[in-house]
Amino acid sequence: MRLLVFGGWGQLGTDLAAAADGRHELVRPPHASVDVMDEAGVRASVLEARPDVVIDAAAFHKVELCEEDPSRSFGVNAGGALNAARAAREAGARCVYVSTDYVFDGERPAGYAEHDAVGPLSVYGVSKVAGEQVTRNACPDSLVIRGSGLFGHAGSSGKGGNFVETMLAKAAAGDSISVVDDQIFAPSSTHDMAERVLLLLERRVPPGTYHVANAGSCSWYQFARRTFELAGIPADLSPRPAGEQAVRRPRSSILLDTRSAVLGLPPNRPWEEALAWYLGERGRRRPRADAAVGGPG
Repeated sequence: MRLLVFGGWGQLGTDLAAAADGRHELVRPPHASVDVMDEAGVRASVLEARPDVVIDAAAFHKVELCEEDPSRSFGVNAGGALNAARAAREAGARCVYVSTDYVFDGERPAGYAEHDAVGPLSVYGVSKVAGEQVTRNACPDSLVIRGSGLFGHAGSSGKGGNFVETMLAKAAAGDSISVVDDQIFAPSSTHDMAERVLLLLERRVPPGTYHVANAGSCSWYQFARRTFELAGIPADLSPRPAGEQAVRRPRSSILLDTRSAVLGLPPNRPWEEALAWYLGERGRRRPRADAAVGGPG
């Protein structure tokens, strides 16, 4: 397959390139060359590359900034999605839109299946719901994939980091670390997400929504604690309640994968295993930095 990835230099895009190496041809234009909000630029990139699949991994995902700048949030997350999906359909390609657990309201402690109703609490979440819908409408042969709490090695290359890198840096500095213990999610290794996306495409799964987070769930505090345990690093870590936040976040946004077994696909591995692999690979991977907008939160 020939894959064209917008937002291809972020955490997920970098791991997609690594996963595709030796298996598929992958093109990832830098943000400086084409912005997903530029309809003509997106169309030209797709028609020139003639891909089998267009993957929209570009996102404006800093939730506080999305509240302050909803025009940009919708411009990237929905307008960009529409541009990518329309261009994909014109080129006769499949389209993959990368979405987030923030499309849910977080009121279901057991988590959310792919078919559950969305109910976003923030501008970011609403813009991603819009991106999902315009992708489905503009390119019927599309996949919407959802992840949460993404962590990939490209996150430490000057693109804002990720939660794991932030925790390790705080511990190294000897900081006292207080982490929210009442917001539950399913951590997502972008390495595993990338492998899952390729598997879905290789198996020619039906159009629809797929949850590609790692199996299991935890609070952010539990995620931090396990990070330090696996890394063998002592840390002054304590739990705290989320309390009042500037932007509402879902309290329990566990992404349940209910489709893999039905389609005969292997399950996603547990997040603890993915985290252990990530920590073991730190230092061996030196991703190239780029100015592209990063992946979803």
